[in-house]
Amino acid sequence: MVRYTKMLCIIMLFVCLGLLTQPAVTSAHASLIQSTPAENAVLNEPPTKISLKFNESIQPAFHSIKVKNSSGEQINQGESYTVPGKDSELEVKLEPNLPQGIYTIQWKAVSGDGHPIEGTFAFQLGTQAGNGGSAETTPTSNTTNDMPGVDLIIIRWLLYMSLAMVAGILCFYLYMLPSSTEKEPLLQLPSRSRFLLWSAYGGVVLSLLLSLPQQITIDAGVRWTEVWNAELFSKMLRVTSFGHIWLVQIILMLLLGTMLYAAANMTRKKDVKLVFTLALALSLGMLFCKALIGHPAVTEPKAISIPMDFIHLAAASIWIGALLSIAALLPGEASLPTEPNARKQVYFKVIQRFSYWGTALVSFILISGIYGSLKYIPTWYSLTHTSYGVVLLLKGLLLLIMIGFAAFNMLRGKRGTGTLGASIWIELSAGVITLVLAAVLTNLPPAATSPGPINMEHTLSNKSVISLHISPNQTGDNMFEIQVKDSAGNSVKDIEQIKLTLSSLDMDMGNYDITIPGSSSATSYQAKDLISMAGRWNVSVHVLTSSLEALDTNFIITVGSP
Repeated sequence: MVRYTKMLCIIMLFVCLGLLTQPAVTSAHASLIQSTPAENAVLNEPPTKISLKFNESIQPAFHSIKVKNSSGEQINQGESYTVPGKDSELEVKLEPNLPQGIYTIQWKAVSGDGHPIEGTFAFQLGTQAGNGGSAETTPTSNTTNDMPGVDLIIIRWLLYMSLAMVAGILCFYLYMLPSSTEKEPLLQLPSRSRFLLWSAYGGVVLSLLLSLPQQITIDAGVRWTEVWNAELFSKMLRVTSFGHIWLVQIILMLLLGTMLYAAANMTRKKDVKLVFTLALALSLGMLFCKALIGHPAVTEPKAISIPMDFIHLAAASIWIGALLSIAALLPGEASLPTEPNARKQVYFKVIQRFSYWGTALVSFILISGIYGSLKYIPTWYSLTHTSYGVVLLLKGLLLLIMIGFAAFNMLRGKRGTGTLGASIWIELSAGVITLVLAAVLTNLPPAATSPGPINMEHTLSNKSVISLHISPNQTGDNMFEIQVKDSAGNSVKDIEQIKLTLSSLDMDMGNYDITIPGSSSATSYQAKDLISMAGRWNVSVHVLTSSLEALDTNFIITVGSP
């Protein structure tokens, strides 16, 4: 029997590894960069279709393009579709022989990380307002969702908290209880431990089952009462990255339940430990899946962003889950000695072991958290002026509270005096709220969407200083301002011309120049021009003085979205 049990465990482990090593179906957070016709274009001939081009791939489902005339009548033929072989382009056909007038285009799409994006712009057919316009310029209307709904927060939190409880309880019995307290074969867990473990598993099942229709409400833009549609579920499961990862999570969930049930019916402790180890790997595998359908899955380099996000969430989950085990299970743990002094010694030995684990886990949380902050928080402005930044600050504050109480509990554990009492419950409460904030962050636009105005300066080799100011630093029209000072800090006034060359660092779009005429008396030089898409840009500044001296430098900036 034991031999077959081990074989079953090994087979399930390889199935789990096989599922997790399959290539994830993910794409980058999409942003509209071009439309045909363009926004506010004036056309002489009626277009036959509307074409939208995004900077990255979009989901091949839950998109739409609606074209309406000035009377509000919809004049597109059929539904929108992704262009074969070009999953970053969306099109819809129009009725033939459209009359002159103004037409409004309303579009919706879902980016690779599951965030819906939408926008509205117009074009004119006819020459009443001019002689025709370009159909290849970049539209500026481009919006994304902001704060996630209460339903998403609750479901995500329930999943994170339930997995944290499962992982924490398993780690408690695998690594924190001293072996000296386990003299007899472990036939089954104490009733309280079994209740918490199965309750946590029930939370995993419930949150996963609810997460699929909940995501449909976001992607399809429908209410909960409208989501129970076989076609919507089929589309989500067949063609979206969320649906593919959800199926993997369901398989892992079923394997996890199988492991927990098998452990409850085993009689040898080493078999239970083997199954618990596999169950822990499965619960961590489900957390890894979450990193494949969020911000990390669309953040380059993905090979670093995804593991870092997983490490952050896994370390926090084990820490919080183990805290719950220490607070709720350790005082009444049946395997501890019954003699008071011996029981007290083992009690604080567990606390010491947990403190070592906590130190390592906190280190992982801090390293991965700093990495994520540098990726998603490009400026101090974005940290304090965006919802993402403010929530991240609150999460960091709670982490500091947890670290403070963890240090206090570690000292008490080393001294072996008293009990942990209320302090561990405060630390646990802070951890529970932290998981709520983590659930909020998963569906907030990263702070990089609002980096704020650019105010940068570079000192050249000759001690001259070139300053660059860009406001509002979002896609669309921006005000560019250049200031040049000599080594003494005085404004350089004999400037013949300033040329700015902008090139995207996220995709090959070529370069475009902004030329600013010089002046013999000005102290700053301004020009209003377009930035065509959000993301990282290189701004090359070339200053030519009247004496034909050239001053050159480069600025790396992050542009936000409206």
